[in-house]
Amino acid sequence: MRIGWRAYLKQKLRSSSQFFSVGIAIGAETVTFCALRQKDAELEVYAEDTVAFADWGRHFASWVEQHGLSNTPAYLAFSLELYRQVQVDRPPVEDHEVHAALSFSVEEILGSDTQWVFDYTDLDVHVAGNKKLNIFAIPQEAVAAASEKAVRAGVNLVQISVAELATCELMPATAEPLMLIVQETGEEVSLNIVKNGHLYVSRRLKGFENLGSFSEQELQMGLVDSLSVQVQRSMDYFESQLRQPPVRKIQLRLDTPHTALVAQQINQVIPAEVIALEPDVQVNAPLSKLRLNFTALGMALAPARHAERASYEGKAA
Repeated sequence: MRIGWRAYLKQKLRSSSQFFSVGIAIGAETVTFCALRQKDAELEVYAEDTVAFADWGRHFASWVEQHGLSNTPAYLAFSLELYRQVQVDRPPVEDHEVHAALSFSVEEILGSDTQWVFDYTDLDVHVAGNKKLNIFAIPQEAVAAASEKAVRAGVNLVQISVAELATCELMPATAEPLMLIVQETGEEVSLNIVKNGHLYVSRRLKGFENLGSFSEQELQMGLVDSLSVQVQRSMDYFESQLRQPPVRKIQLRLDTPHTALVAQQINQVIPAEVIALEPDVQVNAPLSKLRLNFTALGMALAPARHAERASYEGKAA
């Protein structure tokens, strides 16, 4: 990424921001921006906007200027359709050598001429006797373009991530496993099981992209049953293969006005509490928490969750 000395010096000379963070969710067709501020010892969604992917950098720069968000820490995530996720055995090397060792695996597995930027997360358990890693790979060209747009807009880009990891930031870390089922408009359903703030199970459920177009009656004609089967399979894998305690709580946010019905139907066949996913943030009127982009919100919450996890792990040690 090349932004030039003028842009670089301009960013460095800006005064510090009065806002907590900015979350950016990049999709195939749209990009959403979300700004958080601290208000009465709580975090509040101050502003959110969604624009078309084409020329989103110009719109983002205008949005940053409009709301006085210059030099605010920014956290960016790519949506499900823009990156690849694979699970591999952990290479038998020292921690500082893992990323370099994985480079060959990424090229071989993804099998294309695309240049990839990737990172990984450790799975804290063994599967079939082997330690596993989850690799998340994004095309290098997409990362460079997004980074340049963010920097030119005047925010302080801190982290680039992916939607599944953004989901982990939506709720505080707990020792109790939690299943989060999230779907943005028109996208696949993302099912994740999180424990202690770490991602253990991540699945993309196809066949539910048009969920928002179904009536209550249509949802009860087999679609929710299919979703319940996938939920149960994920719970069984988490418990039997990863040897983890049962999931007792499921929180969901789906692209449908009938979320309460879906939760009720799943609760009838799954031995867990099923409720709507509501992150612990306030919302500045006239925004609605139910209509927020949770990928952008999760990234905006990232610095708060990082601090919580550091404190939690420090106490555990």
